[in-house]
Formats: sequence, structure tokens, C-alpha cells
Amino acid sequence: MYRCVNCQLEIHVTKGCDCEGCEPEFRCCGNPLEKVTEPPAND
Repeated sequence: MYRCVNCQLEIHVTKGCDCEGCEPEFRCCGNPLEKVTEPPAND
């Protein structure tokens, strides 16, 4: 799961790439998305 720290857009990856050393790159609001492992806390 990847999340934009600015607008909270999330991308959930259901199947990763098998290529050795491959890291996906997702961008939003002009910045790379942050890799996260859990949903955001509710305020």
C-alpha cells in the first residue's frame, strides 16, 4: 500500500513485480508516495 502524505490518495498493490531489485515508483502532488503497511488512524 502506498499513500500520498499530502492528499492521502492510496494505491493498493495486489501483486508485486517478480523482477530482482525492482521497486515501483508512484507519485502524487509532485512527491513520491510513502510505502505504508496499515490504514491511516481516524482523527
